[in-house]
Amino acid sequence: MYILAIESSCDEFSVAVLKNEKVLSNIISSQIEDHKEYGGVVPELASRLHVQNFNWVLEEAIKKSNVSINELDYVVYTANPGLIGSLIIGKVVSQTLAQYLQIPLLPLNHLHGHVYSAFIDNKIEFPAIALITSGGHTEITLMKDHLEFEILGSTQDDAIGECFDKVAIKMGLSYPGGPAIDALAKKTDEAKYEIPKPKDINKYDFSFSGIKTASINLLHKLKQADTKIDLNSFAYSFQKTCVEYVIEKLEKAIKEYQPKFAILGGGVSANSMLRTKFTKMASENKIESIIPKNEYCTDNAAMIGMLGFRTIIKEEHKNAIIRT
Repeated sequence: MYILAIESSCDEFSVAVLKNEKVLSNIISSQIEDHKEYGGVVPELASRLHVQNFNWVLEEAIKKSNVSINELDYVVYTANPGLIGSLIIGKVVSQTLAQYLQIPLLPLNHLHGHVYSAFIDNKIEFPAIALITSGGHTEITLMKDHLEFEILGSTQDDAIGECFDKVAIKMGLSYPGGPAIDALAKKTDEAKYEIPKPKDINKYDFSFSGIKTASINLLHKLKQADTKIDLNSFAYSFQKTCVEYVIEKLEKAIKEYQPKFAILGGGVSANSMLRTKFTKMASENKIESIIPKNEYCTDNAAMIGMLGFRTIIKEEHKNAIIRT
């Protein structure tokens, strides 16, 4: 079974080709440099750039996979959630391909794709718990089997990645804020600044607006007092608060639901402190931890293709023999 997958939920346009569960190609067109001057993603610009770039991304993915376009059996794409304009571009490209090739088309969920990024190159047993951390989402999901997603908690306002971006701007750093803050935080292990964690709203839900506001207010207060700011320590203090906050919530869920595996996904999973504390926490709770390769952490089509494969198997081809 050959699957062509398209991901276009935000500022990356990505196309992947899979043979069953094997990723043959995964091409990503990133727009970071285009949005950097605005300090964040501009939705209208993202849509226009998708229109400009999808053709070469599609051609490169087909070429690298060594699969003829006429050999494709399915087209799968990200239908939601995401920027509406960006999603529409991916949908139109997917619909056009599926109609031209006369093959089935499957709309899929972006967040479920982030969970399935961990299944690329990894064998995971159930139950499993996933912590998804990205620019627009922070979520803890329980899986008792393939395609069974129970959301235990999610962000009620800002997501962790958005929080990093906004605080980074106030620190005078460039977009995206996550890598910039992480780079500074690596230069020290001293948390000179007190940035409080939010009080619980619900057991597993998140709120990053308080951390964002407290951090920005502290920066303003220090500048108004003409106090020199140790940016390395500030980055470390801020990052430590954010990482410990999500890890503490995740650990509570692990203790309650006793999963066999813990998964870390989403763009913020590239953060070095988060990866270290996640792996340590899983080890202390005696469960396996899985973090996808960096190329599968950010928005990418390979994860949508993996989700698509499982969807096809479970929902449409339960009794079919998969062509090898």
